[in-house]
Amino acid sequence: MPSADRSVSPSLLGAAAATLRRYGPRQFSLTAVAEAAGVSRGTVHNSLGSRDNAIKIALDHLASGFVESMATELDRHDRLTDQVAAAAVLICAHRQQSDSVAARGINESILVLLLRNVGDDLMRRSIDLWKPHVGAAQQRGEVGAGIAPARASEWIVRLLMSFELLPPMGVNLDSPRAVKRFVADHIVVGLTGGQR
Repeated sequence: MPSADRSVSPSLLGAAAATLRRYGPRQFSLTAVAEAAGVSRGTVHNSLGSRDNAIKIALDHLASGFVESMATELDRHDRLTDQVAAAAVLICAHRQQSDSVAARGINESILVLLLRNVGDDLMRRSIDLWKPHVGAAQQRGEVGAGIAPARASEWIVRLLMSFELLPPMGVNLDSPRAVKRFVADHIVVGLTGGQR
């Protein structure tokens, strides 16, 4: 996945990402980015390149923001259970606060947009983020010594993605307390390596 050139202004990156969210890749245009940024189409083309390259840069910007937000949340907690619970609350809060879009726009969250277009890259980045946290939890004795951090990290990421992708059933996804409790009741049990 290409990363945004350092010479691209944050406001132009933000405009490209917002345009991608609003219109999706099919209806994305450099003209729409220019309008959102308040600059000329030529300025957008000079900074972001072709339409396809601009989409890739915008997707990378959104994916980086998603992973960085999760990393910030993880750094606030010392135990794996609390880290996973906090990440689940973050995803549930995002689900509730997804921007509504214009009638001509698309109606999908950033996470769905990323999974649809750069899912492999997003999963790899997310799993890489979790591996050291799982390893540290192993050293603290929170999870079983025989658990492979990469596999456990993938399991955690898949669990977290489900909070965005699946409808609420027995847990109230609008309640941070309920989400934390749901995750805390089950996350470590799945990683102890014990038989049930």
